[in-house]
Amino acid sequence: MTTDYITLAGKDYRVEVNWNAITAFLEARGTVGFEALADIDKLKITDVAPLMAAAINEGERLDGRPSQLTGLDLGAMPGFMAAVPAFLRIYAKQAAPMTGAQPEGEAPGKKD
Repeated sequence: MTTDYITLAGKDYRVEVNWNAITAFLEARGTVGFEALADIDKLKITDVAPLMAAAINEGERLDGRPSQLTGLDLGAMPGFMAAVPAFLRIYAKQAAPMTGAQPEGEAPGKKD
């Protein structure tokens, strides 16, 4: 397993899209539905910064650094907009096991 980082305002932040990050995001959003998270194309633009904040807070926690970033904090950071595509790639890669997405080139139900 690789560890993923993004750089914002000259600082590297670990990104972890795990159960803790997803539930923190959903709680902050005030919903319990997975619908938008199961398909990255269904994410609303207003979801990106809070989801990124939840994933960074979890990644930083796992690295032993407390973090309480919010979506508003991230949106105000220099380089945020440039970091969004990198975060979405990390999200798609790390969230695949939780959303049931198949790894590229692997057919559903195929076993070795």
